Amino acid sequence: MNKMVVMMDVYNERSKGKIIRTVANFHGVTTITMDSKDGKLTVIGDFDSSKILTKLKRRWINADMATFGPYDPKKEAAAVEKKRIKERERERLLEASRGNYCLCGPTTQHQICVCNQEPYHQGCIIS
Repeated sequence: MNKMVVMMDVYNERSKGKIIRTVANFHGVTTITMDSKDGKLTVIGDFDSSKILTKLKRRWINADMATFGPYDPKKEAAAVEKKRIKERERERLLEASRGNYCLCGPTTQHQICVCNQEPYHQGCIIS
């Protein structure tokens, strides 16, 4: 299994559909995903990358191969999970910076946690 990422400009849903239909006609393609915002076409399967890229460049001149290599589903799942964890941590820090709760954890009798309610505050002061 191979994974190929092609960068190209996509202006609307109609051109996105044409691109997906063009790639879907090739033998060995199992998965096609298209991110319109980034202009990123991801093709997964056992296919000839040069034929696909040649066909795309005929119709869309700005099509350029970004990456090509072996595809490992386990590695992809681990990368997605790592990305989710980072996103949760970022959201947690964002909520904390808004002053909704304190990041310093539970306080004991000897510690006093003072949380600042400013919007750009990055943490707590322990005294």
